[in-house]
Amino acid sequence: MPALVHGPRPLRLRLAAASLPSRLREVRTQVARWAGRLGLPADAVDDIVLATHEALANVADHAYPDGGGDAELDAECDHGEVRVVVRDHGRWRTPPQDPGWRGRGLVLIAGLAEHVDVRRAAAGTSVAMRWRLPDA
Repeated sequence: MPALVHGPRPLRLRLAAASLPSRLREVRTQVARWAGRLGLPADAVDDIVLATHEALANVADHAYPDGGGDAELDAECDHGEVRVVVRDHGRWRTPPQDPGWRGRGLVLIAGLAEHVDVRRAAAGTSVAMRWRLPDA
C-alpha cells in the first residue's frame, strides 16, 4: 500500500462536555469513518478510535466537575502521520493513587498510540496522539 502524503480533510469537532457521555458513540463512528478513509488496517483504525474515545471520556469524567465547558477534537493526516488532539479548558485533577477499577485511560492511550504527549496547564489539558502510516 503506498503511503499517503495527505489524508482526507481534517476532522474537527467541538463538543459540549455535558453532552459527551451521550455523544461518544456518535463521535467514535465519525472518527472510525474518517480513519477508515486513510486506508489503514482495521486494527490501526480501532486503535485510533479507542484512544480518541478514552481521551474524550477523560474530559467527560474529569475536566469539568461543575459540568460546563467543552472538548475539542482535531484529527488530521499529513506527511505520513495520523495526529489526533483532544483538548479541554478545564482543570487538571491529579488521579488518586488507587483509582480502583477505573482511571486507566491514559495508560490505555499510551498503549494504543505510537506517541502520546499530555500537556496540563491552568488553561486546560491536551492529549496529542500520533501514529505513523504504514510505509511512510
